[in-house]
Amino acid sequence: MLHPHANKIFQELQQALKTKQRASLIVSGGSSPIGIFNELSSCDLDWARIDIALVDERRVDTNHQDSNEKMVKNELLINKAAEANYISISQDPERVAKIGKPFDIVLLGMGEDGHFASLFSEHIMQNPDDINNKSKPNIIYTKPMGQPCHERISMNLSMILRSLKIYLLVSNQEKFKVLEKSITDSSFPVFYLLNQNKVGIEILGQDQ
Repeated sequence: MLHPHANKIFQELQQALKTKQRASLIVSGGSSPIGIFNELSSCDLDWARIDIALVDERRVDTNHQDSNEKMVKNELLINKAAEANYISISQDPERVAKIGKPFDIVLLGMGEDGHFASLFSEHIMQNPDDINNKSKPNIIYTKPMGQPCHERISMNLSMILRSLKIYLLVSNQEKFKVLEKSITDSSFPVFYLLNQNKVGIEILGQDQ
């Protein structure tokens, strides 16, 4: 019996594969999605027809403990999902940018500072186009920032929004408080994700 979060993604991917040749799943790093990844990895899907990529990555070696790619390979691209077509945003950003749009599913996490992907407040203050949903879809690079503090590569908001479905994983009560504030407070990057009308955002909470 799948957890409801994993089941939603499984059902969406299954449906997508019924209607077209390939489906896409764009995911976040960090620890929050690990449980979902583990469950999905054993799901009975035609994984060879599913493209998987990260929405952002820390610019470290893929064997580094802070590598999102290392985590995805260890936690998602295993069991049946080992057959999936993984495309590395750090090694091959051009191929990631060419994944068919709209993406079927984007699974985002959120930090306690209200950032998502690698769209941090300090970055978007200096690069407002990266959080503007009318900008050209693009893959961007940042200075060292965040915890852990590394240079980063990330989809901009406009590329993230080229999606049929976006799930925002809010993994604890502190993050829920930030989410509530960010609905009306544009100092939080996630404000721009929530206050757009291009695609619906579904919140996945810790107790669902």
